Amino acid sequence: MIGNTKLLNLNSRKIGFAISLSLLIPPNIGINFYGVNLEDLPLIFLLIFLLINKSKKLLITKFDTYSIFFISFFIVYSNLFTQNFKLFNQTNLRFYFYFVIAYLSIDIIINTNSKLLDLFEALRLVMLGNFLVIILQIQLPGTIDGWILSGYKFSFLPPGRLGGLQGGGPNVIGIICALYLLICLNKIISSKNKINYLFDDKVNSFFLFISFINLLLTYSRGSYLAFFIGLVVIIFFEKSITRKSKVLFLTSIVSITVLLIFIAPTIFLKQSNRLYLSSMAINNTNIFTGVGGGFYVKEVYKDYLITLDDQTLLETFNISYDEESDEIQKYDLPENDNEYIEAFLKLNFVHRTGFFPRSEIRFYFSNDGKQWTQIGSRFTTGTVINLIENNSYFEVGGWADGQSPDNSYLDGFINEVQITTSTHKYKYEFNEENRDQSFYVFLPNSKDFYDNRNDGKLIFNDKGLKLIRPRSYWVAIPNINSLSNKDFEIVLNLYLNNIPRGNETIFSQSSILSQNGQINNQSWKWSIVNGKMYFFWIEDVNEGYSNYLGGQSLRSEKLIINKGYLSKTQSDFNISQYDEITTSHNGFLTMAVEYGAAIVLIILLSLVYLIFKNFNSKNKIELGLISIFIVQNLTNDLIYAPDTAILFWMIPFYFLGKLVKNR
Repeated sequence: MIGNTKLLNLNSRKIGFAISLSLLIPPNIGINFYGVNLEDLPLIFLLIFLLINKSKKLLITKFDTYSIFFISFFIVYSNLFTQNFKLFNQTNLRFYFYFVIAYLSIDIIINTNSKLLDLFEALRLVMLGNFLVIILQIQLPGTIDGWILSGYKFSFLPPGRLGGLQGGGPNVIGIICALYLLICLNKIISSKNKINYLFDDKVNSFFLFISFINLLLTYSRGSYLAFFIGLVVIIFFEKSITRKSKVLFLTSIVSITVLLIFIAPTIFLKQSNRLYLSSMAINNTNIFTGVGGGFYVKEVYKDYLITLDDQTLLETFNISYDEESDEIQKYDLPENDNEYIEAFLKLNFVHRTGFFPRSEIRFYFSNDGKQWTQIGSRFTTGTVINLIENNSYFEVGGWADGQSPDNSYLDGFINEVQITTSTHKYKYEFNEENRDQSFYVFLPNSKDFYDNRNDGKLIFNDKGLKLIRPRSYWVAIPNINSLSNKDFEIVLNLYLNNIPRGNETIFSQSSILSQNGQINNQSWKWSIVNGKMYFFWIEDVNEGYSNYLGGQSLRSEKLIINKGYLSKTQSDFNISQYDEITTSHNGFLTMAVEYGAAIVLIILLSLVYLIFKNFNSKNKIELGLISIFIVQNLTNDLIYAPDTAILFWMIPFYFLGKLVKNR
């Protein structure tokens, strides 16, 4: 009989092996039956064996009662209190699946006096597999799988980052690496002679090394932070370490962290959309009802997604909107093409700010030059931007000296420009009296003055100087005071009859014309691309304007004209932002949107209670592991990821099982 086979004698290691095997199979390969593929098969077989094993024992314990009650309650709640009921909802079924496997696995571990740690030990297979991905730089289909070719580069390490075999991307494989790295370190920390243990247990030291390399090359800031939190937890509970040593360790960790931030600021300090995404989720959260499992993206990002065409929306997200809502949301706010409106635009550049120095850029608009509205949020690379020194002219509105793209010019009237630094303020008014005095009009690609008699009449009126097709002339302002390595602010007073379309330069310091005998390189430019603000700058002259901030971000916003006044709206959605909106948000907050805040609060309070009741040195590694999960889940929805969700729920069920057993 099957019940007598050794295969059914499940234990922690066999359960861990099945979970690890699923993490070594690339995603979306195979059968694709109702969302099930090859990577799911090890877990499905595991569930079958767990159910068979449970059916052999008819005794119902308190642990069974509590676990079954929780799972049943969640099943009922997730189907009744939802705005979009869907029979056989895949997201709901996933949660039921995670809960049941975690419950039945812990039931075996508790009843056989096994160790939960043995289950996590099997992750060494995942570490080995992903280390080979790094060595061989194995690329997989998709944008976040296998070895990802990207601009990430740290010291002698290969360019790119680890996305993992499991298909969840750098953050998911990052948390798995953090878990196993903590397990390896825990063995060393718990040993009597910690230095000797490194050499005595060579297998552990080997996996310690490759886990560290794997984690490092994910470049996942959330995983780095989560790992250090978990490490602090196990050291806090380790009795063999003196209080003085613990203080020294914490001081060292803080010092090393600060040093790493200075060495690689773009990894730790670069801008993130997570806070913005979280605020959108909070606005879509109700107390008792949710939008339904799997409807998070469709409901929260509706205003963005409807900017995609219907076919792309269906093929990429499997989402469609009804015609009524589609028409309402896609309504294009009209732009006034018949008369000019007064408009003020401002660029604010902060060269160096913060305890960890970095440059920040903000964009603003105003209808009166007094009340300013920010366009999007602040933008930063996490590093200090040192603009190339350039003593040639500033350029207003576009053609520059031949360096801007064709038709990259600002259409309208330029009335006034203000340039402000910490020590100086300059004001330039564009009227006919000031021509060739405080500003100049030159022929393209030269410093030859524009001649009204031979080259055509310039248009001046009470709105200022008319900016027309760039091949005619370009407008220059003297560069009296260098802006390199300084904070500065540029304010333009314009008259516009439309929002500039395409890629159009507003203001720049990109002239390469010689000034005072000095040869100049291009430096920076402020542009508007389809209504979105950008700041481009050059670090390597050969690479040109390859560096930019603004625009391509959900935190960016689009400038529009509405009812004769400047206004703003959210940016159009770009398909390259797919991974960001589907993974980069708080898992508990996502759950609150889909199922309601009440049930998530119940789960969180229960989790806190179980941690509190098991808060002792005997459970230090489990407490360290759950700390890693919780911290990482605050920035990524790990409780939704099939790669980590089962491992996540194992620990609360384990704490529950121990608590019931002790009683």
